[in-house]
Parts: sequence; C-alpha cells; structure tokens
Amino acid sequence: MLASHLAGLRGGLEAALLLGLLAAWYGHGRASAERHGARRELWAGAGVAAVLALGLGWLFTYGQRELTPEAVQVTGGVLSVAAAGCVTWAVLRGPRVRLGGVTGFLVVAREGLATALFLWAAVWAAREEAGSAGPLGVVLLGLGLAALAGWAAHLGVRRLAPARFRAWAGGALLVVAAGVLAQGVRGLQDGGPLAGVLAGRAVDLGGAVAPDRWPGAVLEGVFGLRPDPSVLQVTVWVLYLVPALALALAPVGFGRSVPVGVEEQKKTDARTGEGAGPGPGPRGPRTAVGGRGGGGADTGGERLRDGARRAGGRTDGDA
Repeated sequence: MLASHLAGLRGGLEAALLLGLLAAWYGHGRASAERHGARRELWAGAGVAAVLALGLGWLFTYGQRELTPEAVQVTGGVLSVAAAGCVTWAVLRGPRVRLGGVTGFLVVAREGLATALFLWAAVWAAREEAGSAGPLGVVLLGLGLAALAGWAAHLGVRRLAPARFRAWAGGALLVVAAGVLAQGVRGLQDGGPLAGVLAGRAVDLGGAVAPDRWPGAVLEGVFGLRPDPSVLQVTVWVLYLVPALALALAPVGFGRSVPVGVEEQKKTDARTGEGAGPGPGPRGPRTAVGGRGGGGADTGGERLRDGARRAGGRTDGDA
C-alpha cells in the first residue's frame, strides 16, 4: 500500500508544483481579464493532457495493444525535454509570454501516461480484490497530496513582493524544470536512445532516500533526481541550471532591452501625462518662460519688452 501511495505522490508532485508556480507566473503583472485568460490556457492544456493520458492508459490496459516499458520511458523522456524547454522560455522571456496552453499540456503529458497506466493498474487490482478500493484509494491519496503541495506553492509565491516575485518564482520554476530535464535524460537512457552514454552512477544514496520511502519520493518528485542518478543526469542538471539561473537573475532579463523598473516608470509617466491638461490651475502645463499657461508667457514677454524700453530710455538720457 505504501509503495502505491508514494508512486502516486511521486508521479503527481512535479506536475503539480510546475502548474501551481506557472499559474502564479502567468498571472503576474497582468490585468484581471488577461490574467484569467492566461490561466485558462494553462489549465485547458493540462486538462487535455490528463484526459488524453487517461484514455491512452485505458486503451493500453484493457485493449488489445500493449505499451512496452521502453516506449513509456522514451515518450516520457521526449516530453520532459520539451516541457523543460517551454518552462525555461517562459521564465527567461518574462511572465507576459503566452505559452500557457502548450506548457500545461507538456507538463502533465510528460508524466501523465505513466501515472495513468499505474492508475488503471490500481483499478484492475481493486476489481480483482472483490471490489476493494484499497489500491486505488492510496494512489488517489498520493495524487491529492501532490495537488495540495502545488496549491501551497502557488499561494506562497503569490504572497511575494513584486520586487522579489520574478527572482523567487522564476528560480523555483527553473529548479523544478532542471529536475524535469534530468528525468527526461534518464528516460532516454533507460529507453535506449542514450543507453550507455555516461550511464555510470554519479552518487548512490542507497537506503537513505530510497524511492519506496517518503524522502526518496519527495526528492524525485521535486528535483527529479533518483537516489542513484547517472553521470549524464547530474551533468545535464548542472549545465542547465547554472546558466539558466544566471540569465533569469540578471539585472536585465534575457531578451529584454529595457529594465523592468524603467518600463514601469515610463508607464507611470504616461498615465500622469494623460491627467495633465491645458488651462489654469495646478495641473496646467508649464511653459519655457513666465510661469504656467499661455497667459504667463505673454506677461513674461511684456515685462522683458518694458525692461528693454526703460533701459534704452536711460541710455539716451545719459547720452
């Protein structure tokens, strides 16, 4: 029972964290209608992927065709690499980039098929045990805990101050995306395309964080690393995460020509300029000479001319 529960937790934790963080990321700095539209795209993509995964899982569980473990690994590996790429692009280009539908689909699809197969296997086991819902219940409990973790992450980053949001939320997204990418590499190694490429173990934590225990399940679910990651996994994880964080936390973000603070100041100045108008009063525009408004300019000009005439008169008299 515990193994089934942890399998559900491990399968849903990474997707839930990414969806929760992305929902906050795509909603940051947008108007209300635009924010809801971006989130709808994200959840729509995730929902389509979940339905598709459940349908394919049912087909391969109860149908005539079977899906080999190698095919599952390769499919998950390719989708993991694509999902990590979409998350990276969204973070480095800023919250206003609209990739919600595609990203949501890839985030759920990368782990969805394997989780769906496991879920349908639990349903089959429940039927075999004379209607017992034990195996299915513990899997759903794990998925529910993963969903709560994603919701907690969403609420946590939404409480960040605007000045810290981009650094903390973007950094968290990149850390989870690094784990997704590392898992994709491991899937391609186990499935065949990258078999034998730096396949030795980089480290072996053994029973300390075994996958069938809580610490190991959380480690793999959050960071995408198993207790015995391969050399290629660790290499890709480091080579991805270090430059990605450096670009994301740079004073001027990747692909931006003007710092965020300058853009916000320009918007504020534009709104202030719209409120100012001609005419008397404290909101009237200033002129180059002689106070506010057109009347001030005429008065200043007359004073200058009078002064010149008086100066000329005194000069003539002295002569």
